[in-house]
Amino acid sequence: MFKNGETESQIIANLRGEFLEDARHRLDVMAKHKDTASRAEDPEEAYSAFKAEVHTMKGLGQSFGFASITMISRRLEQFLISMSAAAFSINTDVPAYLDAISGIVDAGEELSDDALDGVLDSLAEPTAK
Repeated sequence: MFKNGETESQIIANLRGEFLEDARHRLDVMAKHKDTASRAEDPEEAYSAFKAEVHTMKGLGQSFGFASITMISRRLEQFLISMSAAAFSINTDVPAYLDAISGIVDAGEELSDDALDGVLDSLAEPTAK
């Protein structure tokens, strides 16, 4: 037990909970950037901000026990690299990635390998630019 009276497992659970709250906020921010890009004459700023959020989500997921969030974010990052800001602004596949991550965040549980494979199979794949 630590000085604050919490056990290691309680501290880890608290950190995971904080990550999930942060992830929910990041998903909301990403959705706003996607919406902004779809309405902007020059979507580059929203596209860049969206990519930065995805990159952060990718880095944090596994650190807090959500390897599936990292895997989906990695795939999304590759998908984004394969398109221009203009293509991002009209792309209809990106929200499916956010929905997949959101489902994990809302459940607060890591996906099984089979479930992750199913999610990844359902998402649009990156193409060569």
